[in-house]
Amino acid sequence: MATQQDRRTTFIVSAVAILAVLTLWLLPPVGFVACVIMLGIAAPWGRGLIERWLISLLLVAGIAAIVLPRGGSLPVTATSARSAVTIAIVACLFLWLVIKRTPRLPQIRIVDVLVLLLGAGLVWWLLAAYVGQDAYHLVSGMYFSGWDNQGHFVPFANTIDVGSLRWPTMDGSVAWNQWYPALHTITWSVAYLASDALAMSASSVDRVALLWPYLQWTAVCFAASMAALAWVAGDLATRIARTGARGWAGTAVVGPVAVLVFAGFAYLGFPTLMFNAGFTNFIMGVAVLTVTSYLAARSWRSARLLGVALVPLGALAVIGLWTPLVLGLLPAGVIVTVALWRGSDASKRTAARGAIALAWAAGTVLVVGAITWLQGRAIVAADDGGTASSLAEGLGSVGVGMVPFNLGMAIAAPLVACGVAALLWRARAVPLGVAVAGAGVGFLPFIIVAASAADTADVDRLGSYYLLKSLAALFLATAPTLAALSGCLAAVVVTAVIRAVRNAGHRRRGTVDAVIALAIGAVLLAGGFGYVGALPESFLPGFGAAPGLAAGQTRVQSVNNALIGESIIEARNKAIEVPQLTSMLWDGSGTLPNLWVRSLTGVMTQQENKFYTGLPSFPYDDKAIEYLQLSLVKNPQMNLALLWFRPVSGVQLQRFADQWPDRVQLVRVVMRPSPLCPECQPVG
Repeated sequence: MATQQDRRTTFIVSAVAILAVLTLWLLPPVGFVACVIMLGIAAPWGRGLIERWLISLLLVAGIAAIVLPRGGSLPVTATSARSAVTIAIVACLFLWLVIKRTPRLPQIRIVDVLVLLLGAGLVWWLLAAYVGQDAYHLVSGMYFSGWDNQGHFVPFANTIDVGSLRWPTMDGSVAWNQWYPALHTITWSVAYLASDALAMSASSVDRVALLWPYLQWTAVCFAASMAALAWVAGDLATRIARTGARGWAGTAVVGPVAVLVFAGFAYLGFPTLMFNAGFTNFIMGVAVLTVTSYLAARSWRSARLLGVALVPLGALAVIGLWTPLVLGLLPAGVIVTVALWRGSDASKRTAARGAIALAWAAGTVLVVGAITWLQGRAIVAADDGGTASSLAEGLGSVGVGMVPFNLGMAIAAPLVACGVAALLWRARAVPLGVAVAGAGVGFLPFIIVAASAADTADVDRLGSYYLLKSLAALFLATAPTLAALSGCLAAVVVTAVIRAVRNAGHRRRGTVDAVIALAIGAVLLAGGFGYVGALPESFLPGFGAAPGLAAGQTRVQSVNNALIGESIIEARNKAIEVPQLTSMLWDGSGTLPNLWVRSLTGVMTQQENKFYTGLPSFPYDDKAIEYLQLSLVKNPQMNLALLWFRPVSGVQLQRFADQWPDRVQLVRVVMRPSPLCPECQPVG
């Protein structure tokens, strides 16, 4: 029965939630933050603040994957985005008032505080190089950091520009990247439109002005993903300690130590290299996979109460982030099925419970399998009528683009997780064991497929992009377990020291235990941070910077090298004057600069993307002229706007344009003189 204190809590939370929604519409930046906070407070699930946030965000992500599929017809505007946030808060508050009999405010533990500090610090760390920079520097930073930044900026900018998830093109063909998974870009679009008081209407979007929101929301989502994994590490360490802490004196420190260890990995390890490269969707996918698997399988009660909703919705969210990762949820699905059959009282299993469990499992597999199949078909169909076999061949043929990471630790990570799981199973903590090892073990089949595809394409397995990315996923999914082990080792050290002090006769034994534990911890930390084998070519002469520090240096250096950004932005400013033509930047260019120019101009078609990716290597010469001629012959509907800023290029291209007077237009780009282009002069 609700007490007066409970009624007072309910009234205060309800009033604050209503105020947050009103502020969202009147003062969006403040209101959006308030609404996000309320998702962690006014929620009927979980005990701690971070735990409630994670459950709420996972449920919202899964529902968003259903309501906002790629190519969907629902509008994505400032009004619809704020309406969606309002609905989420109202639904959360409804569940709080109706389902939760005795509402309680979330507990805030030291682990929660450390996780919040980790997330906030990571956002600052990732964005520090970009704050206060103009468009030249922003584009340069993303250009030099990684290829995928352009690929993920495209759906983000298209969604906001068009105001929809269906992007019409100039010639009516399918837009490039229209059918690939993009829950991440949908999330960024909705977050930007809901939180920005100056969010522009579709008729007045300036794509260059979207560069900073893109960076901002990628950094926020990346930091949130790493914070979520850190929370898993802290919670897992605490549960391991409770399960096997016989005589441990340092049990209370395991959670905070695990979070701090993971924080060190997040800052100094290879994850921020992935942010630089534009792999934020991958990081988000691994985080959703790991957190969903953990929350759904950490105990029979959690599986029965949370896993029923988290597994199917989490699976749909993973499909929209990095599709193959969904296989990692299969072990958690098995635990949920068994938990439904066991019920709250395992001694009273009935046929009805078994039927419910089987129905849930069959329904989940059917829905998730169907969505995965449809997503796979869409990707294959988008590849110009390709087939599954050609897709597999293409999967294995990619041999470049993956960021470096500790390959040895990645291969060993699932073995370590399985060892921990075996110990937990012996302690009769079967669900927790599956939560520890399930994500990695479930993902192994795709690793086998990627290895087979690499063999088919005659590419070295350890040089295959998708195999390496799969191994990186194993490492990231197991990193919370490694951090949790570090927390437990800290407890062993504390216990050994206390025993050595209290019992002089066993001082030597306690000291030996402490030294061994510290040595094991040092190996884990060194491997996790990347000091062992992450960048061997850099570390051979001597000790080098950790990958995370190197990533920070790369961001600063990339932002400061603004000449390429200037050429892209100035070329875009000219290309936007002739939107009916396919732009092609000739000087200071290459494939990626041309893709950036087109992305900042408007919606790019699949045919245009293939045109850019097929360009000869820069610098352009007679081979490039021949390529342009062939492209015009093969694509009668394509007309070119050739952008140039070097006088010698203008003379060279004029001869070509004279051969195609109706289909080629020359456009001069204004560039300031520089050491790389001393002949560049302003027009006039």
